[in-house]
Amino acid sequence: MRHHHGPHCGCPKQVVYPTQENVVHHCTEETVEHIHPSHTTIMNHHLVKNQHMYPHSTSVANTVDSVDQYGGSFNTPPNQVAGAATPPGGPGGMVAGAMSPGGPGMGMGPGFHGMKGWKKPNKWC
Repeated sequence: MRHHHGPHCGCPKQVVYPTQENVVHHCTEETVEHIHPSHTTIMNHHLVKNQHMYPHSTSVANTVDSVDQYGGSFNTPPNQVAGAATPPGGPGGMVAGAMSPGGPGMGMGPGFHGMKGWKKPNKWC
């Protein structure tokens, strides 16, 4: 028998090449949470201003004192009261209600010379 190594031998002939590799990328995704907590404190500041006041008032008071002083006795000329004029048509020339110093019945003393010897007080109000 002859071995024929030709195309007609009936034996299948193969040439095997190296395997080609196809890479198919299949990606998945996941989320990783990184938590960084923080806190805010709101500080409310309230200031109380204490205002001190010292109200003061002023008043004025007036006092009036009245003192009766005895100025002495003296005689007046007839039909006259010292410092007063006789009213026209007055009874007997006397001022109504006027009386001789010293009371009724007291006459003019000796040595009375009218208003010459009489001195007006320093203060008359």
